[in-house]
Amino acid sequence: MARKFDIRPAIQELIDLLRFRSSYGRPCYIKRDTRYAALIVPELHNGPDGPYAHLRTFQRATIDEAINRGFVILGPCLVDVPACSGNRNHWATDPGHTGRTIQLTEAAR
Repeated sequence: MARKFDIRPAIQELIDLLRFRSSYGRPCYIKRDTRYAALIVPELHNGPDGPYAHLRTFQRATIDEAINRGFVILGPCLVDVPACSGNRNHWATDPGHTGRTIQLTEAAR
């Protein structure tokens, strides 16, 4: 893995969030539009079958850079993302907007 000071803060935040939220044994998702990418993660409560939440929105370029640098990989196809809590006016909470799974690579673990 790249040295910690070689990684932009936004990418390091993405890695840290995925490291923690994926430890629940459930997938994390990313929904993207032309400029932004919304991270949809398991919530911290209600056990292993609890709800999902829109956690953070990143610049799409941040996700693309994390992929190109080998820190994360996206699922091979678009999937329906579980309903999530969050600002109902945010495009990521629209259940019709599909996304992909996102996970850390071994290089980022």
